[in-house]
Amino acid sequence: MVKFVSYNIQYSKGRDGRHDLARIADAVRGADVVALQEVTRNMPGVPDADQPAALSGLLGDYFWIYGPPVDVDSGGRDADGRPANRRTQFGNMILSRYPILSSRLLLLPRYRSYDMPNVQCGALEGVVGLASGPLRVYSVHLNSRNGAERILQIDDLLPRLFDHHREGGALTGPAWLGGLAEVPMPEDCVVMGDCNLTPDSP
Repeated sequence: MVKFVSYNIQYSKGRDGRHDLARIADAVRGADVVALQEVTRNMPGVPDADQPAALSGLLGDYFWIYGPPVDVDSGGRDADGRPANRRTQFGNMILSRYPILSSRLLLLPRYRSYDMPNVQCGALEGVVGLASGPLRVYSVHLNSRNGAERILQIDDLLPRLFDHHREGGALTGPAWLGGLAEVPMPEDCVVMGDCNLTPDSP
């Protein structure tokens, strides 16, 4: 039996207002495959500058991938005028006790907003090499503010989940440079995440 867990960590901020990645790691430890949402890098006001790296350290028995749909420049230049690259990122993560054979970040459609923030949402796909065979796993985060945009995102995502054989995975065709072969894209998948839906939502 494989145990799956999904958790929107809200940049590690708990209901008590404290940022505590160790507490989050303890909450998901023991699962075989974990889908996280709202994992950040260099987010203002968040004490852990690199949350994917910190979580991988706390959960050292897991393979992991990170896909940030939001990725913006927050760098500048150092004292000598050289570029100091720094990215502020906000996205999804998958951790697995089994190898993650490939990954893709699927960007979901969104509307341009003028009166409130509207971040780019996405679905992080990982093909996990379970002992029973490969399985597609998705960590999904849908829009939290606009119901019409959520429907647009669901309408975009569902065909990609169920018609995956048409586009394949991260690599298709014959062996590629360095001898990389096409990763299997199994029919079965598990979708986890924060869909910002309630049981009576459209």
